[in-house]
This record gives sequence, C-alpha cells and structure tokens, in this order.
Amino acid sequence: MRLPLPRLWPRTSKARRASRDPHWDNIRYFSGVLVVFGHTMDSIADRDGLRWLYIAGWAMRVPVFVMVAGYFSSAGALTPREGRRLIESILLPYLAIGLLHTLQRHYYDDGEWTYYTVEPAWGLWFLLSLLFWRAGLPYLAQLRYPLATSVVVALLAGYIADVGTAFSFSRTLTFLPFFLLGWRLRQGLFRDAMRAPWSRYAALGVLAVTFTVSWFARHDIKLGWLYMKGPYGQGHLFDAPFAWTTRAAVLAAGAVIALAFIRLVPRRRLPVITYLGAGGLTIYLLHPLVLRPLLERYGVDWVGPWPEQAALLLFAIALASLLATPPVRWLSRPLVQPRIGWLFRPETAPRPARPAPADAPTETTRPTRATGPAPAGTPDTSGSPGRQLAVAPPVYNGVTPSMTEDLASHRRET
Repeated sequence: MRLPLPRLWPRTSKARRASRDPHWDNIRYFSGVLVVFGHTMDSIADRDGLRWLYIAGWAMRVPVFVMVAGYFSSAGALTPREGRRLIESILLPYLAIGLLHTLQRHYYDDGEWTYYTVEPAWGLWFLLSLLFWRAGLPYLAQLRYPLATSVVVALLAGYIADVGTAFSFSRTLTFLPFFLLGWRLRQGLFRDAMRAPWSRYAALGVLAVTFTVSWFARHDIKLGWLYMKGPYGQGHLFDAPFAWTTRAAVLAAGAVIALAFIRLVPRRRLPVITYLGAGGLTIYLLHPLVLRPLLERYGVDWVGPWPEQAALLLFAIALASLLATPPVRWLSRPLVQPRIGWLFRPETAPRPARPAPADAPTETTRPTRATGPAPAGTPDTSGSPGRQLAVAPPVYNGVTPSMTEDLASHRRET
C-alpha cells in the first residue's frame, strides 16, 4: 500500500491563484530577474555588453518595481490597523533582514560590526522608502497635483546636501514619482492607452530606441544619474545649477520605458513564470544574502567575452527562479512576512447601539396638530390613524417643509 508523502509547504488554493492578476505577477518575475542580474554585475559594469544591458534595463528594474508597489498601495486613512500592517510587512522585515546582513558582514569583514538601521543594507533601501511612501500616501493624495508635485520635489532634492543615503532619504524623494505613477495607474490613468492595439507597437519602438541609444551612449551615461542616492555634486545650487535637467530627463525616460515594459508584458497566465512571479518580493529581499557569499568566494572577474556574460545572465535567471519557488517562500515567510499578533492588543469591535424600547415615543410616531388647512401638494393622509401618523409630514404653525422649500426656491429666483 502506497502512502501519500506529506507536503513540506502549504498548497496554494485555486481560489487564491485565481484572485491574483497574472499580468502583475509576470511583471514581478521579469523585473526581479533584472534586479538580480543588475546586482550580480555591479562590480564589473565596465564591460561593454554588461554596461549596455545595465543602462538599458535600469527602467525595467527599479522604476518598475516601485510602480508595482504603488499600484498595490491604498490612499485610505492610516488607521491603527494599517499601521500594524506597515510594521509587520515592511519595518520588521527591514530590521530582520538587516540583521542578517550585519552577521554576514561581520563574518567577511574580519569581525567588524556594521549595523544597518539608519543606513540601509544592500538592496534594503526599497523597504525603507516603501514604508515612507505608504505611510505618506493618504496625505499626498490630498494634493491637487500629487504626481507633478513629487516631480518638483525630486528635482529640488538634489540641491540639499543633507538629503543622502541616511534613512534612504534621497531615493525616497527621487523615486516617489514612480510610486505615485503606479498608484495612478490603479486609478485608471492611461487605462485605454495601455490596452489599445497601437500602444503595443509604440512600446516596441520605445524599447528599440532604448537599447539602441544605450549602446551608443553607454560610456557617456553616468551610473550615478540612475542611482539618485545623493545630491548633485556638493549639494549647492551654484555648483550644478542645471543638474536638475539631467534628473528630469532620467525621470521622464524612466517613466516612458517602464510604461512600455508594462505594456509589453503579457496579461495572460504564462507557464511557470506567472507562478514564480508571486514570489517577486522574496526574490528582491533574499538575493543579496545569496549573492554576497558567492561573490566573496568566486567573484565575477572570470566574466569576459559575450559567452561568459550570457552565462552570468543565465545564472541570474536561475537564482531568481529558485528564490521564487514555493519551498523557499515558505521557509522564508517568518523573515519576509512575519506575524507578531502577540505584540499588539486584540482589536475590539465597536459596541452596537442599544435599541430603544418598543413603547418609547419617537419623532415618527409623535402626533402633530395642524392649525390650518393642508396646502396643495400635501400627501394624502386618509386611512387608518397609524397610516396618518406614518405618512403625514410634520406641520409647524401651518407651515410644512414643502412650503418652506417653495419659499426658498422663490427667493432664489427673485
């Protein structure tokens, strides 16, 4: 007799899979692969092919990931329940994964301790910025032009010397337009254009121009323009008075390329890819912890010509796919999605209002006495006394609400 083997991770229900949008799961997977690839080649971005792919794929990595976060964010009031969710889903993973980075650096840096609280660890700036974005979205949504305002703030932030990597302050401000753009997409911005047939060809043209320009300008584009993690120069206006134009061009190009990428990603369910895309956040949060030991042990100096660069891309695809598998997601759930209900007070539902006694008089059952004849337009109150009390409008000194409304209307007209 064959006994069924126990499952090591919970089976995903069909209802839960059906509730997910395959389009955005596909986007999560492709963008996650590009993020892993970009972090793998950080130290060897001087190779022509890798530098070209790094620049061309920038908008499909970070801006797209930020737009996905904005798309699934709510501008509702920041209630205590929402605050608890922010602590559980963002702040605790930031601190817990930062502690693992601290232990890794302690091992590889000959016993030196580096604590990642104010300064985010490798790749964790996104979580810290996401905390500020989601906490501030209910207030940003009150602005008349939140998206345009965020662009102005992102451009002016480069002239403030104190806006840097501490608390991910610079990236929080400079990538805020992408977050709000994703939020506006959920509200219907560009909905018709993103589904129109012509936009597919336009998106193909945008990506073709992106890869072509990135190849010819790969040595002219500074990677610091894309990082946006610090001020312009020394952070003074007179040092770089026109530096804002470069950042404005980067933001505009990033938004157009990201929208083109989103438009071209299939909306239908793709085999394997859609399934793995549900673990997009796990890919992003865990891959630095896996890459650091591999880079410390083997490095990437062996990467040279095109075949080896292609092998590095295949490695990024394999690592991202592995981190998105259900076993890894299940094992890392206490780290990525912790549950600390024991830390908070149990939520208490508001007490329902006590119903009034049946024999207590109410306004609808309180009789009124008319002092004059009923005016025209007064509802018929013939019938039983109960019907008269329920239907008859209140009359005060011979004046009914309908007469008051007619009088007010007459005053407005005259």
